[in-house]
Amino acid sequence: MRHMDGTPVAPEGASPETTPGDALAGTPRQALDNFAALFEDADFTVELDYLGVGRIQFLRRRQMLLELRGLYVALWRLALARSFPQDAGQMFDTFLQEYKAGHKDRTSAQVLVRAREYWGMLEPMGDGDFSEVARHLTSFFARTDQGDKSVNLKLVLHIRKVYQLIFDRLI
Repeated sequence: MRHMDGTPVAPEGASPETTPGDALAGTPRQALDNFAALFEDADFTVELDYLGVGRIQFLRRRQMLLELRGLYVALWRLALARSFPQDAGQMFDTFLQEYKAGHKDRTSAQVLVRAREYWGMLEPMGDGDFSEVARHLTSFFARTDQGDKSVNLKLVLHIRKVYQLIFDRLI
């Protein structure tokens, strides 16, 4: 059975938690699908370069890719809060559920945990200040104080650029 707009009718007693895909239609669904494609194509070469992570540093690279993927999802959540204030939470939860269903490996589960953690860092400040997140990312490395400031500034500016890219491509 389908609604007049072509979307399937949820079974009686079903909640948005049990049928995440059915709960979103139209523009919110399009924004969710756009982000899923953006996320799959994400390239973190610039961020890894700023952090001084080389190709041969396998363990450090794997850890930082996990962090950066989580941050990317949290930046999308921040953009959702600005564009879809009423639907942002549901869209974010739907993405996390769908991603978890499609990616059952341990690394993907850790990305989702990091996404929620980074959202916790970003939510209070909004899109006005990314310095706390940049400091967190640089805290994984021992550097000089001057080096930290330089890397932090580069990361803050780059995170803002990535946020703007995600925001511009929501729909």
